[in-house]
Amino acid sequence: MAAIAGALIPVNSDFRETENGVEIYLRSSEVHTDIVVPLKNDLKNWEENISLQHSLSGVPGAEYISFGWGDLEFYRDIPLWKDLSLKTAFRALFLKSPAALHLEFLEEPPSSEKTIRLKVSREQYLKLTAFLEDSFEFDADGKVQPIQDLHYTRRDAFYRAKGFLSLFKTCNTWANNALKRSGLKACLWTPFSEGILYTYR
Repeated sequence: MAAIAGALIPVNSDFRETENGVEIYLRSSEVHTDIVVPLKNDLKNWEENISLQHSLSGVPGAEYISFGWGDLEFYRDIPLWKDLSLKTAFRALFLKSPAALHLEFLEEPPSSEKTIRLKVSREQYLKLTAFLEDSFEFDADGKVQPIQDLHYTRRDAFYRAKGFLSLFKTCNTWANNALKRSGLKACLWTPFSEGILYTYR
């Protein structure tokens, strides 16, 4: 009931897309929401923070990065949702373990049925990239920390991230918070991807 109520309460409901704005994408699966942004433009060059060589292939034609946040051990144990077990779900939701960012390097923007394309202002984009950058757990030298032994494909990489996943802060809560902080349309609170999709329907 709380999840339904939170999804129905709009935040930044006056958001309107910006003509000729920066294109970003919300990519949703049945249970998870990623935020997709350009690899580089005049506002942000992500190669100043990360290296495409953190992936197994180097992805020479990459133009976009997909950002997802979640529980590190969950990512390790559940490469596919069909692998989900009650033990892993319980540990992720109720026991503290480190978070991770999952980045996928894409040559083209996503185009699935549950992908939402948005054109945002320069100010909104800067706020969004600041939120994404602040989600990394940096080392003492201010550098990101790739997780060397974890990959789903040859075109992705995992990084240590701030925070802990819980029943009240899921991967979708993180994505929804990114939208709220950036001045983009969002809902008050949601643990589910459907809450974000409902907001943009």
